[in-house]
Amino acid sequence: MLNFTKLRTAKTLNEIYNEMINGHKNKSIYDGLYNKFIKDILGYKIIYNLTSNDIDYFYIYLAKKTYGGHLYSEKYIKKIMNLLKKIFDYAIEKEYTDINLVKIKLYFLKNH
Repeated sequence: MLNFTKLRTAKTLNEIYNEMINGHKNKSIYDGLYNKFIKDILGYKIIYNLTSNDIDYFYIYLAKKTYGGHLYSEKYIKKIMNLLKKIFDYAIEKEYTDINLVKIKLYFLKNH
């Protein structure tokens, strides 16, 4: 059951990421992905205020984003989305939110 006391101490995605990544074995890899793609777009939003539309728009942004005139590969985009999913998993574990919107979207993307 979600602890509403923790919800009242609203945390942004950036705050949750920083809490989660502290001492993580893949910190340098995750920091690169997070800082390049997630931080400036979703990072300042309160996690329980994020919506499935936010996740949709973020995915569309990634799918259209280019580097050197080329789109990022589906495999690379999945790495970014997987990191976002891990952040939500951590937030659920710490009771900052009660649903992983990315897990729902990844499931949807796999089946359509």
